Amino acid sequence: MFDRLDERAIQKVSGPSWAPLREAFLEISRMLLSVAPEARAELTTIYVKYCTNRAGTEVYAVAWLKTSKEIVVGMSLPESVEDPRLGDARPGMKYKGLTKYFGVTVENPVPDELEAWARIAYLTATSPKTPE
Repeated sequence: MFDRLDERAIQKVSGPSWAPLREAFLEISRMLLSVAPEARAELTTIYVKYCTNRAGTEVYAVAWLKTSKEIVVGMSLPESVEDPRLGDARPGMKYKGLTKYFGVTVENPVPDELEAWARIAYLTATSPKTPE
């Protein structure tokens, strides 16, 4: 599965400042990539986008690696998915199609619900869109 995670993303979290959150990032990536064999992750400048296909056109989640103190994850979740940890986009961390966001720090670990949320986000992103 990690063969679908951009090697540059692993390199980004390999430095000493990322040591406290490195395993959390890998856990997040594992859960987000486990939703489908074609799912893949690509590093941009400050975030990793999790795509439903090789073309990278449908993004169902993004993990911002802006600072080594917190990983912010945005997901394409329907309004019906509610949890106290899910909130709105942070300033400068909004991505088209993503609706709910949460942060991971040393004190605030990866939510147990992430695996279920990942499946829902993937299905939401891959479902046929209705014209507006």
